[in-house]
Amino acid sequence: MNARLRRTAALAAALALAAAGPSPDADWPCVQRFVPRLAAAALWPGPPPEGEWRAAEGVAALVGRIAPRAVPEEEGTAAIEAFAAPLDPASRRRLLPLAFAGVLEETNKQRDALLEQIRRFARRQRDLAEGVRRLEGELRATPADAGAARTELEQRHAFAAKSFTDAERTMRYACEAPVRLEGRLGAYARALAAALPND
Repeated sequence: MNARLRRTAALAAALALAAAGPSPDADWPCVQRFVPRLAAAALWPGPPPEGEWRAAEGVAALVGRIAPRAVPEEEGTAAIEAFAAPLDPASRRRLLPLAFAGVLEETNKQRDALLEQIRRFARRQRDLAEGVRRLEGELRATPADAGAARTELEQRHAFAAKSFTDAERTMRYACEAPVRLEGRLGAYARALAAALPND
């Protein structure tokens, strides 16, 4: 199969997917299952937090340091270990659950924004797919010897198809962003839980 046929086949498959029947959330285009919010119960094995994490000594600073999306997982877990190291067992039992509550809340805020961006992107993709299909219909209805009109249609179709396939690649990358946040949150939960006293 030559490169043009491969591109055409890939475009046809993507357009078919864009036109497929409704999913549980019609605006969710990712292969990953749509999870609107991350719940503490699924990630945190420790005791429930008591109090407000923003008011706890040192916790707000730790959360502010490790929660931003740009912070690598390894840097965040190292900061958690450094925060926990000087704490006595009672302080660990009190502060580490609060730290988890803080990173969970901040991660969910970031995910909310990402999920909405992805859903907006999916709606735009459906519009692009419809435009490509409409131009394909016009091309089929236009005689091959239609001259400049046919040439213009072909150019418009090629541009629309390229826009769609470029956006599909961006979509695949965008769909990974919530997964990376979830993975990092899981690593933070494990690091915090590991620092809890055993008794």
